[in-house]
Amino acid sequence: MIRHLVSRGILDYEARGVWDHKTGGKIHLPDLQDLKFDTPTEFGGMGRYACADQLFLSSLAACLIATFLYFRRKLRFTPIRVEANVKAKIALVGGCGYQFSGVKAVLLVLSKKDDLAVARRCAGLAVAYCHLTQTVGEVVPTSVKSVVRGPDSRWAGRGRQVMQHAHRGISRHRK
Repeated sequence: MIRHLVSRGILDYEARGVWDHKTGGKIHLPDLQDLKFDTPTEFGGMGRYACADQLFLSSLAACLIATFLYFRRKLRFTPIRVEANVKAKIALVGGCGYQFSGVKAVLLVLSKKDDLAVARRCAGLAVAYCHLTQTVGEVVPTSVKSVVRGPDSRWAGRGRQVMQHAHRGISRHRK
């Protein structure tokens, strides 16, 4: 299979959140720049920065892209463009507070015509091996798909429209 492409081992990460004495705070990451967050205005916050839900969805998008980039490096291919769009529904569940009720993610890859096969392979591996979307999929209905297009496609240069079109075509996967 592809075990030779995937490193083995355990990675340890740490993040520490600190309140800013207003309606948000900072996330301290060792050896990296701090991330700021805030509470949305709908919940009494100032809405100055991304909220925790947006940071969470951002991490899913980043994981899909980083996983794709890992495999594209292993398979020695350079895409023209890579994007990930993640959307979620969050609903108030009686007596349990707010919970995610569904997550949809689309990985978009634009590639040279000669590289479409390897682009599809890398995109498929990214969808299969993105550990964050896989983990979320264990507890929330999650759908992840990839869209690979060449430079001559009608989608070239129109990433946002591709994402909107792709999200409409996603069916829900329930675990």
